[in-house]
Amino acid sequence: MSTAPLRYAVFGAGGIATVHLDMIATQPGVTLVGLCDPADPSTWRIQKNYADAPRFTDPATMLRETKPDLVSVCTPNKYHAELALLALQHGAHVACEKPMAMSMAEAEAMETARAQAGKLGLINFSYRNIASFRFAREIVARCELGRLLRINCVYLQSFLGAPAQPYAWRNDVSIAGFGALGDLGVHMLDGVRFITGLEYERVVGLAQILIPEKADATGKMHPVTTDTNAAWLSELSGGVIASFETSQVAPGYGNFFRIELSGEHGTLVVQSDTPDDLWLHAGASLTRYATWKTDLPKQAVPTEFFRNLKPTTPAGIVRAIRGEVEDFPTFADGVRAQRMLGAIGESMQSRAWVTIG
Repeated sequence: MSTAPLRYAVFGAGGIATVHLDMIATQPGVTLVGLCDPADPSTWRIQKNYADAPRFTDPATMLRETKPDLVSVCTPNKYHAELALLALQHGAHVACEKPMAMSMAEAEAMETARAQAGKLGLINFSYRNIASFRFAREIVARCELGRLLRINCVYLQSFLGAPAQPYAWRNDVSIAGFGALGDLGVHMLDGVRFITGLEYERVVGLAQILIPEKADATGKMHPVTTDTNAAWLSELSGGVIASFETSQVAPGYGNFFRIELSGEHGTLVVQSDTPDDLWLHAGASLTRYATWKTDLPKQAVPTEFFRNLKPTTPAGIVRAIRGEVEDFPTFADGVRAQRMLGAIGESMQSRAWVTIG
């Protein structure tokens, strides 16, 4: 791989920034030239090995003084579009956290600006890195399940319902834009599309706020204005029906993301908490007969599959900038997911199906 030098900077100093730093700043030829966050630097959650990087509180100043080739946007959702557009204006490629933006208009503006600038844009749909998800994609692409018939997807967490978990910006709709729907649901939308290659055609959904208020770290109570639970039904290309459920208040669940697919010749299941395994019942001869005992054997992802498996996000954008062919989640993928989030929201208001334009 080429190691042409790249100057790298990061907006945001929370926990997700470390993920970007660990996957991008550590690559050969990448120099971390700046970190930017308006908060007091003493509160930044940046690991010690990045502590010597120049620190800024003003985004424009950092861009002007450091002239980065690549910028990661790791801020609360409200600032994604503003900072991505600013970075593009300063000639940088952009790796942005999900969800891409607060609205479809913002997401489209980001993609338009990226195309006009001739730069690359990545959305960190991190589950595309998981071995079982990528292997499932290969199984589907090779038609080993036959024609797809149904999809079920769940993503469940418990943290928001736990009294010990304090109120945070993710509970404020004016900053986060969404709750479980945007934070977890966007992974579900992209994950199903990534594995199956199918596009969404119409959707109907609903969401709820089941935790009305929450105490912050000081004990002060705040209203929770983001959804805690959401569910929707989608029709994908080819008439495939897909059902989705997500919650941040399901006791006992840590970070449980599960996708199940059934086709004419098999059923396949992948789960985030068993990233190197999948459940597979497949084959034309095997599925020729009905069975009255559930049989979804657990399978290990083949060792050989891991040999050339490289994280596509956010690390893949570095390889792509250097001219390698790289299958990373693009701004265009982010726009597609944002369109679905908007359609689900519209359906919640109209209480009717919404066709995806």
